[in-house]
Amino acid sequence: MRLFRPIWTLSLVALIMAALFGISLNVQAGSIATTSFALFQGDPTPTPEPTPVRCRGTQVSRLQPDDLARIVSDLVAIKREPRRAATNLDLMRTGDTVVILEGPVCAENLAWYKVLWTKKNLEGWAAEGDAREYWMEKQVLDTTAPEGPVQCQGTQVSRLKPGDFARIVSDLTAIKRSPRRSAVNLDLMRTGDDVVILEGPLCADNLAWYRLLWTKKNLEGWAAEGDAREYWIEPVTAGSAEPPKDVKCRGTQPSRLKPNDQARVISDLVALKRAPVRRSTNLDLMRTGDDIVILEGPVCADNLAWYKVLWLKKNLEGWAAEGDATEYWLEIRR
Repeated sequence: MRLFRPIWTLSLVALIMAALFGISLNVQAGSIATTSFALFQGDPTPTPEPTPVRCRGTQVSRLQPDDLARIVSDLVAIKREPRRAATNLDLMRTGDTVVILEGPVCAENLAWYKVLWTKKNLEGWAAEGDAREYWMEKQVLDTTAPEGPVQCQGTQVSRLKPGDFARIVSDLTAIKRSPRRSAVNLDLMRTGDDVVILEGPLCADNLAWYRLLWTKKNLEGWAAEGDAREYWIEPVTAGSAEPPKDVKCRGTQPSRLKPNDQARVISDLVALKRAPVRRSTNLDLMRTGDDIVILEGPVCADNLAWYKVLWLKKNLEGWAAEGDATEYWLEIRR
């Protein structure tokens, strides 16, 4: 007994200290979290990444609820229930768009998702793929907009396209997690709020949906353009919006440009992008000395001040950042 008593005593002391230390750490973590919230009050709370799921007989699932996805294999069945023998509601084809509603559910060596098939506004279950290939994949931001005017069933003709600067013209327009009426509201936008169109239109629930950036809160989500009677979002004509005085986006120097300015690029390989976000597709790269015309802006996003510009060298429109906290990349042409 004497040989084990000191070890038992030390173990007890260690456990008590660990418990006390753990409580101390928890209190500190709570204090830090409170301070962060006070400093960054309008920033959206980051959502933890879900743990990847792998059903038996499949590859790792790459989809989650509220994702926009597309069919990448012809004749994918949309079923009444998540099982092979369930009734086929219809067959989807390559290129069709779906919204992920629920899942995955592992059954019969497949990963099943409840989806909204936007082409026919039909809900049902579809398998993501098998052990060799995926039949559905997440749709990437900045997909090419459809050519020509689009009119979804139950709406007027859409007037927006990716890269447009637009404005809310109906109070309490919902910005949603996914393009469907029953999707979770991320927030409500008000008349006069500015948005940037990132992708769309997507026809679902008799509405034309666009993924957009709400510049007031730097929040991305989906919003409907309007219904059969009125528009809730309208494009802003180039140069028509007067920018606020003395604009300074977080992480930048004060903006020195405004719509209709003649400007030039003063830093090599400045990206011209489809939308005013860092991860947007590069349309091209501009070089030192290239002339541009400022069409719209600034839009504060991703700690940069973005302007829609016309690049005269290639007669190409897109979005470019004015600079960062240390230098300007665009300046007024003297």
